[in-house]
Amino acid sequence: MTMLGANRRRVYLMRHGDVAYYDSEGQRVAEPDKVPLTELGLHQAQAMGKALTGIDFDRAVCTGLLRTVQTAEAILEGRDGPELETIGALREIKSGNVPLNRDQALNDMVYAFERAAEPGARFAFGEPLADFYERISVAIEDLLTQDGWDTMLIAAHGGVNRAIFSWLTGAGLAGLSRFEQDTACLNIFDLDVEDGKMTRYFLRMLNWRPDEPWRLDDRRTNQERYFSQRADA
Repeated sequence: MTMLGANRRRVYLMRHGDVAYYDSEGQRVAEPDKVPLTELGLHQAQAMGKALTGIDFDRAVCTGLLRTVQTAEAILEGRDGPELETIGALREIKSGNVPLNRDQALNDMVYAFERAAEPGARFAFGEPLADFYERISVAIEDLLTQDGWDTMLIAAHGGVNRAIFSWLTGAGLAGLSRFEQDTACLNIFDLDVEDGKMTRYFLRMLNWRPDEPWRLDDRRTNQERYFSQRADA
């Protein structure tokens, strides 16, 4: 008799470590897709790497953006494998190139996900939120149902992880604003795949960090912190 759950898979889903989207004058950088981890971000990723010592990954994935590459490499450092793969379809939602004033930044970037279910809603005048959600849903389902893996590391983004959990829980676009993701946080979920289809899943852990577990001193979201840094500059 086969033990129940014997072939269950596990995913360690991370958000990348801290980055600086704003320069010293409080202006958003011209190419946010190319920003590296800050010194703090590297420390966060390394701390998570230590926390995950002993976990045997047989597959490791990032989105190809430098901040996810560096985060995943910090986790995999010193291990024999696996090789880091890139899944470009899991890249972060794209903002537009339109400069935002304070009110626009609050509405269209900091709290953009709260309007995700509105027809035609976009993220900071960029990618339509409905298109983003569809892109992530298709990409993550394809990845999770592929054969040949048991324990996977995914280094992704705050918006991407929100979309993954919204898809997993059936919350749809309205769920994008409900799953907060701190920098370098860890989420864990298990799943069963039968005949190329995901038949069940279980959320095990959400938004955990070993270096600052409870954030007792700061209840702001990451976007609120980033916006405050810009406004105070």
